[in-house]
Amino acid sequence: MFSRMSSNPEARTLTVDLTRRLPDVDRAGAIPSDIEDYGRFGILRSVSLWFGSVRSSHPATTLVGFYWAISNKRMYISPRGSNVEWQSHISADVIRDLVTRIGLKPRFKYFRVVDQTETRDE
Repeated sequence: MFSRMSSNPEARTLTVDLTRRLPDVDRAGAIPSDIEDYGRFGILRSVSLWFGSVRSSHPATTLVGFYWAISNKRMYISPRGSNVEWQSHISADVIRDLVTRIGLKPRFKYFRVVDQTETRDE
């Protein structure tokens, strides 16, 4: 299970970085060269989580939208548009769901969150 850190082996830890602003990309050729994979996700008005690839669009029912990107042992998450309190929507459950949907669960057992103010281990 993707879980909280305890005697953390660094090789199995994913860094979730909330500090990088990701571009709105709609085709694979436009993904920045340091990014391995890219997509979108959002929290819908129904409070369910929507997940999409680079060739997707946020649904009209999106309450808060985000972009995700993978580079080596780092997952970047940034908001779509301007949203002052967007980081409050990025919970451990949201991260675990993203990791599973992206297919990273076999590579990583733990994660650490890096934002503007602190680092949190999960």
